[in-house]
Amino acid sequence: MCMDEDLAKAYIPFALGCVAGVISYLITLGDVKRDPIGIIVLVISIYLNKFLLPKVGVKELKATDWLTITGLAVGAWYMVWTFLLNF
Repeated sequence: MCMDEDLAKAYIPFALGCVAGVISYLITLGDVKRDPIGIIVLVISIYLNKFLLPKVGVKELKATDWLTITGLAVGAWYMVWTFLLNF
C-alpha cells in the first residue's frame, strides 16, 4: 500500500486524533477525575504515528513533520472529544 507521503502525514494523524477523541470520551464519560487518562490516550495516539507512517510509505520524518503531526492529532482529538462531551 503506497500513499503519497504528504497525504499520509496529514490523514493518519488526523484519523488517529479522531479515534483518540472517541476513546478519551468513552474512558472519561463525564468523570472529571479521569480527564488525565484522556490526555494519555492522546499522547499514545501521537506515538503510534511513529510506527504507522513508515508502513504506508513515509520514509523520513523531520522535526517540522512531527510538529505538524502533533498539531493535527491534538486538534482532531480536542474537536472530537469536546463535541462528544457537549452532545
